[in-house]
Amino acid sequence: MRFKINQTPIYVTWHFLALITFMLSLRTENILYAVLFSLFHETGHILAMTALGNAPQSVSFELTGINIKRTVQTSVSLAKEIIIALSGPFFNFILFLIFVLVYSQNGNAKAINAASVNLILMIFNLMPIKGLDGGKVLYFTVSHFSSYKTAKNILAMSSVIFILLMFSYGVYVLYITRYNFTMLIIALMLSLSMFSKEEC
Repeated sequence: MRFKINQTPIYVTWHFLALITFMLSLRTENILYAVLFSLFHETGHILAMTALGNAPQSVSFELTGINIKRTVQTSVSLAKEIIIALSGPFFNFILFLIFVLVYSQNGNAKAINAASVNLILMIFNLMPIKGLDGGKVLYFTVSHFSSYKTAKNILAMSSVIFILLMFSYGVYVLYITRYNFTMLIIALMLSLSMFSKEEC
C-alpha cells in the first residue's frame, strides 16, 4: 500500500498490516494504546526532522517497525541527530504527564493505563539497541568522538546484550504466566533489526 501525506510517500507493507490486525484482534485496551501512542511517537520524530530542515523522504511501516528515511543525505550535527532521536520518547513523556494529570483530577483508570503505556514506550525506545532511539543516540555520540566502525561495534555489542536480557526476561515471563510471550516476540523483532543495512 502506498500513499502521500504532504508530498511524503508513505509505504505500508502487508506483514505490518498482518501484525497490526493480529494485535487488534486481541481486543485488549493496552494493545490499542500501544499502537496509537507508537504513531504519536513517530509523529514526534517527523515533526522534529521537519523543524530542523531534514524532512523525511519517505515513511515505511514494516514488520520491524516504522522506518523514516531522510531527504537530505548530508551529515547532520550531533545535537540535531540527538534531538531527532529523542523527539519520539519526548512525545511519549509529554503524553505520560498529561494522562497522569488527568488521572490525578478524576481518578480515571483508563488514564493511568494510557500513562503507563506511554512510560513503557519511552523507556523501551531509549534502550541502546540498533533500530531504537537509544541506539541512535549511542551510535551518533560515539561516532562523533570516535570512528564510525567503533560506533558500529559498540552499538552491536550493546544491542546483543540488551536483546539477550529481553529474551531471558521473556522466557521468565512465559514460564510464570504460561501464556504471555509478548516480550519474546519483541526481542525477536529487535533481533531482526540487527540484520538491517542501516548503520543504526
